[in-house]
Amino acid sequence: MMTKAVRIPPLYIFLLLLAVLLGIAALRPIDHDEGQYVAAVALMRLGLPYRDFAYLQTPLQPLLFAPLAWLCEGWLFLTLRAVNALCAAGAAALLYRAVCSAGGSARSAGIAAMALVTSHACLFAATVARNDALPLLLHMAGLALLIDALGTARRPQFFMLAGLLLGAAASAKISYGLPAAAIGLFALLNMRRIGPMGVLLALAVGGVAGGLPTLILWAIAPDAAWFGIIDYSLKAPLEWQMLNERAYMVETPLSALRLLRFLGQGSALLALVVIGVSLLRRSGKSSMTTGLLDYVILAGLIAAWLPRPIYVQYLVPLLPALFLRFGLLLDDLRWSRAAAIAALMLCMAAGMAETAIRIAPNIARVHSPILSATYDAHAIGRSVRAAGIKGPIVSLAPERVVDSGISLDPRFAAGPFLYRTHDLLTPAQQAAFHVLNGASVADGLTRHLPAVIVTGQESAPAPANPHGLDSLLVAWAVAHDYRILSLPSGEGALYLRQE
Repeated sequence: MMTKAVRIPPLYIFLLLLAVLLGIAALRPIDHDEGQYVAAVALMRLGLPYRDFAYLQTPLQPLLFAPLAWLCEGWLFLTLRAVNALCAAGAAALLYRAVCSAGGSARSAGIAAMALVTSHACLFAATVARNDALPLLLHMAGLALLIDALGTARRPQFFMLAGLLLGAAASAKISYGLPAAAIGLFALLNMRRIGPMGVLLALAVGGVAGGLPTLILWAIAPDAAWFGIIDYSLKAPLEWQMLNERAYMVETPLSALRLLRFLGQGSALLALVVIGVSLLRRSGKSSMTTGLLDYVILAGLIAAWLPRPIYVQYLVPLLPALFLRFGLLLDDLRWSRAAAIAALMLCMAAGMAETAIRIAPNIARVHSPILSATYDAHAIGRSVRAAGIKGPIVSLAPERVVDSGISLDPRFAAGPFLYRTHDLLTPAQQAAFHVLNGASVADGLTRHLPAVIVTGQESAPAPANPHGLDSLLVAWAVAHDYRILSLPSGEGALYLRQE
């Protein structure tokens, strides 16, 4: 007697995925890239990006998440990791729906969604408090809605909403601007096939509306916005690599190897190969949807290739269109079933391997780095309030101190990334952009005394800073008779001003 297969409701699968991502977020070690994103949300209590504090990305994430600075005060870092997990799980659910909506089977849609969430790039984006998961969700939503609009009555309001979502993704992370531009180019080249001019105008109007947060803040503080969005990414990484005698990190040979490595950490490389072979053999079904996705995939690859050095998170804008296209191909492939399953399982395992290695020690110790950092922040707040001193908190690891209840010095909003620059900004620009670096920090702290300085997270030596980035903060605190205290976690030190 045949037994009927048990079908698990999609909501249960979504909740299981969310629970897994939340668990990883609780166990993943803290990445110093998280600092400026957590700090920017926290500093929304005091002002706006660019005008009142430096921010090195397009500004939608702190603007959109600003209410969390009040609603989750004292637990903001943990909340931002949880919100990113929710965004990534939502993107996977939208990918599943988009594959089904475009004619793929539920089985292929499930494989595509699994390929997304098991990629190292997506797992990283989903479980840290950076600005990768929000634009992933927005871009996936815009892409899914646009594909729906192309296959239905093509109402202008659908195209406008799709454009709004795609533009908003670029307002959260600038690298999503290239895939959005590729969609615009495809629409212009296929005007007759898409429909009346009204739908194209609606798409363009939506895209401009999605970019308004960036345009408005640019108008408020144009020089600081230009530096944070454009100049920093073009100049600072190269300066840092040169100062540390690592020019090879930005050269083409190693960049190509790193890109291949990150593509291989998951199913992205396999998907690219399958799509490429299908295009060469003309074996898959061709449609306006697949043509659009091919444009977006190419733009995503360019977006991943342009920044130097290349890091895994730069692949995230590529993944929505790539796995959507892959999912639509799966039903047409004539693979050996066993070989296909083995290849996919191997790729997914490769995607999860680095995350598993990173969190394994914390699983063994039953230790959550983010909870440890939060408890340290609470202890810092108690120490400052007990001492009865006033002033901001200074640290090159703002993600570890924003939950203290003490205002972060806005000059340290970017964590180590502007502090470690040398000749990138003139003294006048530093003052205008609310920035301190190693050369100006002593004078800056003397003019505006902090209540507390927290060090220990940026102590690793490097050719550009033989004693670590924290060393100048420590020297200044000692010279001004700050009292040193230990943090509950033992990770770093707290220097408290004595009245």
